[in-house]
Amino acid sequence: MDPYFKKIVFFLALIGVGLVSHVVYEVNSNPADATSFAGKSLALAAPDMSLDSSTDSGSVLRENSSGASSGSLGKNDAINFNAVVQGNSSVPQSDTSVISGLQYKAALIADLQTGAISFGYNDSMKWPLASVTKLMTASLVMDNFSMDQKITITPDAFAADPNERTLRVGDVYAVSDLLKFLLLPSSNVAAEAFADSYGRARFVDAMNARAATWGMVNTQYEDPSGLSAGNRSTADDLLILAQRMYSGYPDILAITRTTEAYATELGSGDKTLVKSINAFAGEKDFLGGKTGYTDIADGNLLSIFQYKGRPVIIIILGTDEADRFTNTEKLFDWFKQD
Repeated sequence: MDPYFKKIVFFLALIGVGLVSHVVYEVNSNPADATSFAGKSLALAAPDMSLDSSTDSGSVLRENSSGASSGSLGKNDAINFNAVVQGNSSVPQSDTSVISGLQYKAALIADLQTGAISFGYNDSMKWPLASVTKLMTASLVMDNFSMDQKITITPDAFAADPNERTLRVGDVYAVSDLLKFLLLPSSNVAAEAFADSYGRARFVDAMNARAATWGMVNTQYEDPSGLSAGNRSTADDLLILAQRMYSGYPDILAITRTTEAYATELGSGDKTLVKSINAFAGEKDFLGGKTGYTDIADGNLLSIFQYKGRPVIIIILGTDEADRFTNTEKLFDWFKQD
């Protein structure tokens, strides 16, 4: 071999040994850096398996919801939060507070005309409707009875709620006046009287058929009043119901925003002052809505407000009965923040 070539090989070997020795020295001196480097290599070689499809999303949901409840939210934050938790019913009760101090099972804020949702929480979770049911009841009454038709209150109408005192057995009212009892003090007897006059089983079937026709696919009814826990729906479906009320049944909403009205019992001619139990009734920006309460459902409230020339719906389900109006106001105030 040429002596000159041998020298070149020798020097290259020395350089290689030196480089290897330096690497070994750096690894021994900085093990953390070596580990970091190895980690980066693994990250490039394979995807992060902590986010695979078998991972329970509950941990992500809890992290997002607890973060939301611990401080104030901007509107964009709520939209991002909605993208994570929408339709999830597994979020713990302690994490259902989106604005500090609020507790509820489900909520939704949307533009009623466009259906654009500004905020939704558990909005595809089924929940007992309670007397929010009566909006569907009222829509069927409007379509199947004339306003001057006479309805007699029979004993059967008291079967579901024998302690009600707003109406009496034997009373006769025009449909237009009985609707006031149905929607203002939320009379269960009025709901049953309408259903009995139509044929109760047929009436409930018609409620379910209408819900299906309107696309309320997660809604079912077992009675016309909402006393049954089997009357269940979602905030998403109630948005559809409210849109139908707004576009097709303005007279129903007109009654619900009234603070009080007289109703005449046709047998005696006596007039009764029928008062609303909705705290928003009579407010200038309130376009209508419906309350609901049972022991199982707790407090429900569907409210439509006028804001900057647009109808905005706020639905809150499973909140404390005494706080449902205050909580709705807080959600509306949040919505109005710039």
